[in-house]
Formats: sequence, C-alpha cells, structure tokens
Amino acid sequence: MPRRLASLLLLVLATLALAACGGGESTTPTAGGGDAAATDAAAGDTGAIVEGGILRIGYTDPPDGINPFVGSNQVSYVIFQEMYPALVQYDEDFQLTGDWAESWTVSDDQTVYTFALRPGEWSDGTPLTAQDAVWTIETVKEYADVSTGLMAGYIEGVESAKAIDDLTLEITYSEPRATALANLQPFYILPSHVFSQHVGEGGKGLDTWDMAAAGELVGGGPFFVKQYDDKGTTLLERNPGYYGPKPHVDAIGMTVYQNPDAMVSAFKAGELDALDKVPATVVGQLEALPGVTILPGDVPDVINIGFNANPKKRDHRELLDPRVKEAMAHAVDRQAIIDTVYAGYAKPAASILTPIAGEYLNPAIQPEAYDLAEANRILDEAGYAKGDDGIRVTPEGERMSYEVILPTDIPGQERKFEILQAAWEEIGIETTGQAMDGSAAWDAMMAPDGKYLDFDMHMWSWLGYIDPDFMLMTVMCDQYGNWSDTGYCNPEYDALYAKQAAETDPAKRQAIVWEMQEILYRDRPYIFIAQTQFVRAYQPGWGGISEPYLVYVSKIPWDTIHRTEG
Repeated sequence: MPRRLASLLLLVLATLALAACGGGESTTPTAGGGDAAATDAAAGDTGAIVEGGILRIGYTDPPDGINPFVGSNQVSYVIFQEMYPALVQYDEDFQLTGDWAESWTVSDDQTVYTFALRPGEWSDGTPLTAQDAVWTIETVKEYADVSTGLMAGYIEGVESAKAIDDLTLEITYSEPRATALANLQPFYILPSHVFSQHVGEGGKGLDTWDMAAAGELVGGGPFFVKQYDDKGTTLLERNPGYYGPKPHVDAIGMTVYQNPDAMVSAFKAGELDALDKVPATVVGQLEALPGVTILPGDVPDVINIGFNANPKKRDHRELLDPRVKEAMAHAVDRQAIIDTVYAGYAKPAASILTPIAGEYLNPAIQPEAYDLAEANRILDEAGYAKGDDGIRVTPEGERMSYEVILPTDIPGQERKFEILQAAWEEIGIETTGQAMDGSAAWDAMMAPDGKYLDFDMHMWSWLGYIDPDFMLMTVMCDQYGNWSDTGYCNPEYDALYAKQAAETDPAKRQAIVWEMQEILYRDRPYIFIAQTQFVRAYQPGWGGISEPYLVYVSKIPWDTIHRTEG
C-alpha cells in the first residue's frame, strides 16, 4: 500500500535482518560494494561485464509520485532510493552501513550523531552538501502538520541539525533514541536549491508542486529521473556526480503495465529484461523459458484486511466491536488464499510485523483458526442475530453489509475477495468489493478531509522495514492524513510507542514492542492474512543480480549489476 512504504528494484537486494541498536562508538562502513565476480558465480553468470545499456523492468503497480512528500506506493520508493541520498543503508551482513555518510560517531549520552559525508553532486552539477540535509530536516519538522508528514516520523525526536562544514553533519536528538539510525535509512535528503523554491505559503506548496511538469527533476543518488510517467515508462539516467560506486548500466527503464498478463507477454517477447512481481500462477511458464532465472524471496509484505477503526466514525459502528472482527477473522481461510492466489508463495500472518523484525515479532500472536462455527458462535453471543435473508443485523436493526475497498495495484485482489466474501456470507456478513487504483483508494479511506469517517473496510498490504519502529508508528493517532489507513487511535498504544522508541536496552524494548502487538491483536484494526513472497524473473544476458530475500529497504548495489558478454 502506500507501502506503502515504504521502499526497491526487487531483483537485486541483499538479505537483511534486524539491526542492533547502540551508541557511543564510531563506525566506518563503505557504501555499495560487493564482489561482482562472486555475485556472478552465485547467479550462474560467467560472462564478461559489458558497460552501459539500459535495464528494462516491468511493474504492475504504478508510482504515485516522485516527491517524497507525496509518494507512498512501493514503486515510488524504488525511485526515491535511486534518486535521493540517504545517510545510511543496510548491507548484506544485516548491519547499518554508510550511504552518503562515510562514517559517523555517537556522543556518550547517545543524543548527538555526527556524520562525515562523501563528496558528491546533484545531477544538475550543484554540490551536494550537509546544508541540503539541514534544510531537509528543518523543513520536514516545520511543516509536518501541513505538507511533510510522510517524512516526519523518520526524524521523530530530532531537536536540531547543523552543518559543521560542507561534509560534516550533526544531528541532535532530545533524548537517546533506539531507532535513530534505522529511521534515517528511509529519510531522503532533498536538493534544497530546488525544493526551497516551492515551499509556498505556510509550506503548502511542498506537496502540490508538480516536479515532473515543471521539469525540475534533480537527483543526488546513483540515478536521477529523466522522464516520469506513472502510467507508462519512467526513465532513470546515471548521475555523473554520484558519491558512491559508479553503476555499470547507463539507465533504468521502469514500465507500468495495466495487468500482469500484459507484463508477462512483454517479458516473453524480449521487451523487458526483468519483472518486478511475477504472478505466482505463471511462474511455471517463465521457468520453462530458455535462460530465464526465477528468484523467489521472502519479503516483509503482509496482506491485510483493514477496518475503519476511527472511534468517531459515523456509520457501521459495530465494526469498532472487536468481537465482530474476531468472528470475521475466524472466517478467513488463509491457506485457501495462499494456495489459490499465491500458488504457495506465502505464509500465514497474524501481526503487522514479520520475521524481518527478528525477536521483536511476538511469537504468542498466532493466526486465528479458520472455524465458521466459532465465528457464528461469537456473533450469536454478541447479539448480532441473523435476519430473514441470512444477513445479520445489529441490536439497532442495521444490516451488517459493508463495502470493501480493493486497490487494484495488489495482485490477485478479485480472487482473494471472492474467497473472503463467500466465507463471510456463511457467518451472516455481506460484503461488496469496490475496485479502484491506489491513489483513489487512499483518498476514499481518508475521506472526508483526512477524518476517516466514511469507509468500512479495505484489503491492502503493508511492506515494512527491518526495525519495527516505522510499522508501529503507522497506526498512531498522529498519523491521520499521513500513514494511517484505518483511522485507529489508542492513547495507550501511543504512549508505548514513545516508550519503545526511547528504550536503548534491546530486551526491555522487545517487551514493549510485544505488548504493542498484543494491543493491536486485541483491538483488531487489521486482520492479517499472509506474508507474501515476491518472485522475480530476469532474462539471460544479465549478471550480478542477487537473490531478492528482502526488498524496499536499501539501495541496489549497482556496481555489481551489469549486462554480460558470452
């Protein structure tokens, strides 16, 4: 979802795991890297590296913007990661390492982070300096309630930012924060000389300015956007002033297709070099193609059913009753969905976190058993009686009939909904699906005016980060109009969020995070269905592409991805 964070060229990321928290020490990581020869051998590639060319990748889910103050879909985060610098990233050894930052130190009290930055340039030749980071941080803080809210959570607790010199950045937090470095990984540094011209009155211009239409497409990462088309092909060209290892390819072409069949047909015809998410039902077809490599990988992507949990919602207030949602959860046949829709490329899920979060995933929280008899019993005892047509009514006499928003950028939505709809009807709950694209779905959920008063339910997904902080943040009260997709608000939960973020003892923080998951399980703003696997495919003639264990959380090692000869 606007996943949604979330973060990607899915074919090529390294395995990641939970990053350890700590402070009071220096680290001097290297950016990018990796042994191209070793990677090629692992991928079965022995051809010589051919410099240049374009990597053409197919997608079925479109970006919803290239401005980080606006875009939140997964593919937008592909673009962000390649277009904008970040201070840190994760490496293949599951550790936070440098991206733009070459090294950093942390003060003894764990509140001051000082970053030594690599020299680089924006794609228009303007020097990339610490002042760009200061401007980005100060602007996000100042207009968080107006236009920059999507980025504000990543710098929660930042007191100030200062450019010591052009290549030295100091960030001060109000108190020790366990999540500081992890949250800086998806915090993108923006070209201040461009964005500062579009702040507008009270910051209102930052999320309304059309970058593409204005032709002001300036990037400081390995690539910059040369051409943007959210319904066609977005072209990213190599940035000659990039501070990291030089990519072997000259450009990336990202083409959006209206449906998976069209994307797969283009791949078979040789019009694409790689596929983002291969529909599980056609994996066998692609495996049979000569030289094509299929790479399935576990990812922190959780398919869920979201309920309007806003305590001020106007209609169907019975959906605030945890008993109703518990009964509906018992009518979710997760295995049928996994087998039918995902051809087995998924696992049952019960939490907003996934195994990527390591020991922060609460093992006591397990998926509800598929049990229609139990679901009917719960609703009967709660006083929701079936009417003459078999559909239940509330004690106030309202039919339990709901509309479910189905964003079309998630594969298999129609079939998943058919399975859920039939089972829910068996327990006396009527549902109708409303298919719409991701942007329309987001607007419908927040309506009217970011108040979450109108919608009943949706079926979408969350793709999370390594540290649990971001996913836990998305359901806070202050995320109305930003990351919240349910309107859930629980002050008890919010207090625990603040507590876990400041807790630097991993064992104590784990206990708090487990308690937060228990609250969500009890209140059920979501029913979690499955953690999916993404399946990638790429054509012969490409090397250095590693198995995609996890995605959307780090830059691609472009010094290993290349065309091959022989």
